[in-house]
Amino acid sequence: MSTGRRRLGWLLPTVLVVVLLAGAGTVAVLLRAPQLLPGPGAAVVPVVRADVVTELRAPGTVRSAGDADVSFVTSGVVRTVDVATGAVVAPGDVLATLDDGPVRGRIAAAQTALAADTRNITAARAAVPVDLVAVGRFEADAARDRAELAEANRQLEGTVLRAPRGGTVTAVAGQVGDRVVAGAPTPDDAPSRRPFVRLADLSALVVRAAVAPRDVPRAATGQPASAVVDGVGDPVLGEVVGVEPAPGPDGAYGVSVAASLPPPTLRVGQVADVRVVVDRAVGVLVVPPAAVRPTGPGRGTVLVRPADGRGPDRVVGVTTGIADATSIEIRAGLREGDRVLVPRDPGPRP
Repeated sequence: MSTGRRRLGWLLPTVLVVVLLAGAGTVAVLLRAPQLLPGPGAAVVPVVRADVVTELRAPGTVRSAGDADVSFVTSGVVRTVDVATGAVVAPGDVLATLDDGPVRGRIAAAQTALAADTRNITAARAAVPVDLVAVGRFEADAARDRAELAEANRQLEGTVLRAPRGGTVTAVAGQVGDRVVAGAPTPDDAPSRRPFVRLADLSALVVRAAVAPRDVPRAATGQPASAVVDGVGDPVLGEVVGVEPAPGPDGAYGVSVAASLPPPTLRVGQVADVRVVVDRAVGVLVVPPAAVRPTGPGRGTVLVRPADGRGPDRVVGVTTGIADATSIEIRAGLREGDRVLVPRDPGPRP
């Protein structure tokens, strides 16, 4: 027997063993993942280039970028309410006042006591010999009465509620005759605690999205965003300008989106559907997400059909990137034009 024939006789069994092992490996993978098996509903699609965009989506509300909640710092009974909803105010404008009669009585009493203290100190110092004990006692009284006068004057100033900034009045919670508590919303028996007056800068509006705690780590300032607002035609385009560090009363974190050119129909209180672009891959290789069987973080397998359509489908390992509802990025393992199998829906698993 010639040398060539002996080599051929040795190679043929070896090749057969390799082919059988490869086929066994493919069968093993398919047995572990029966959803990869072709079926009546399966489709073969090419690997193409496209953009992949991952988004964070949340409900939102249009609000002012510069809200100010204003309440009295002095307790008392409301004497006047000088503004109404919709009024435009400037910094320092009077919003409401309290009855200042009791406070003015405190001021008068403190002034009278302080005058008596001054006379007593003068008399004690004029005595011969000087009564140092009396002088010390009267000076202590004077110090106490000066503190009382300063506090009464502060209380008098607090009976006038002024605008801390310019803006538009969007809410007034109290009315004449209500009793308010210092530092608290009013009236003090209201079922919901609201500021006496709420101001908003309507020249600077934002959309506040209520983002769930599990999603807020993905949000960051500067991310592109859009909002579909009720009553506004086209989506409002902008970017994230703020992420609140703590959740609100609803348990959600506020993510503020501002538009560079807000539409004139934007109004405080409008409901919005907010989308924030978290990540984007442009012109990358993609396949349908259903074509990939995950095997680990950033890894998976796909079934690749031979270019000539003959022979069995090959199980190919791939490295994956970001994904959206229609595409998943393929970073390694496939080439543009490769044809992959999108398996049938395996249905509910037991």
